Amino acid sequence: MPKVRGERMGKIAVMAAIYVIITGLAIPTLTLYFTVYHGFDSLIAGIVIFISLCIAGGLGVIGMAISTEELEYSGGLSSAETEKLNMMRAHQRAMLEEMDDVIELLKEIRDILKTVEG
Repeated sequence: MPKVRGERMGKIAVMAAIYVIITGLAIPTLTLYFTVYHGFDSLIAGIVIFISLCIAGGLGVIGMAISTEELEYSGGLSSAETEKLNMMRAHQRAMLEEMDDVIELLKEIRDILKTVEG
């Protein structure tokens, strides 16, 4: 069942992205075109562009909220994917520990340079 739900949510995300692109890109572009080449009033064009960008932003937020609210990140993963995810997490933890060691080493070098300098 999670794969069907994920596919449905993916389709909703694609549709939301299409609506956002149409509303946020096509409408302002057409409005500017009609303003430049057909004498559309610039004040009205500005208002239309502002409203379309606000609506596109709202649609983007709503589309992302709807498309991600029901996703189950670990429920739909196979055992191989879960194992890969755990390996990646372990690798990230190891890298963070190494970075902590590097930070400590750099602090020691800084302290030594301060004592030599002053």
